[in-house]
Amino acid sequence: MTLITPDFGIIFWQTTTFLVVLFVLSKFAWRPILEVVKAREDAVAHAIDTITEAQACMKQVEDDRARLIGEAELERARIIDAALATQREIIDQAHQEGLAVKEQLVTQAKIEITREEARALESVKAHVGSLVVQVAEKLLVKELSQDASQWEFIEQCTEKRST
Repeated sequence: MTLITPDFGIIFWQTTTFLVVLFVLSKFAWRPILEVVKAREDAVAHAIDTITEAQACMKQVEDDRARLIGEAELERARIIDAALATQREIIDQAHQEGLAVKEQLVTQAKIEITREEARALESVKAHVGSLVVQVAEKLLVKELSQDASQWEFIEQCTEKRST
């Protein structure tokens, strides 16, 4: 039963010992412990602030990255559209130049064909004229190979001249 009802001396010495330990701890241990706890609390708060700032920075970087990717895609699309338009213009220009060259070549060919036709016609005319002269010469030689025919021909020629 002594454990349930302690003596006054035990309560006194326990209280005195408790107060002495409390005084010593408050003088030498609690301030450094509280300072360490406060420093740790400040470090944790600072770390939380740093993490919050880092998260905000990461969010900003992700937004900037997404914006830059969007701008790059728009720029890529613009460049591709410009390249396709330039390609179409070059093809159309080459087509037009090809048509112009074709027309020029056709015109030159027609002119050359016309010239060749004229030359051939002149050649044929000269050749026909030459053949006519040769045929006439042969006929005259045949007709004039007899003496009586020669005198008749000379008379006919002189009659024609006088008229």
